[in-house]
Amino acid sequence: MGEVFRTKDILKGRRRFIEEALHDLSPSVKDAVISILESWKEEESRDRLIKIIGKKNLEDILKSLES
Repeated sequence: MGEVFRTKDILKGRRRFIEEALHDLSPSVKDAVISILESWKEEESRDRLIKIIGKKNLEDILKSLES
């Protein structure tokens, strides 16, 4: 089985990475995405992020955060 990470733990020290990954978005969208990531609520947060930035972008960000 793989390891399970809490999003809060993954985000520690990676806020700058997230901001760089979202550099093409407007500041308000970027702030919304960071806020959702910081208060992660599994499927609810995932669905909200997919609506904001799209499934592929979300998967890329989450994959990068886990590595």
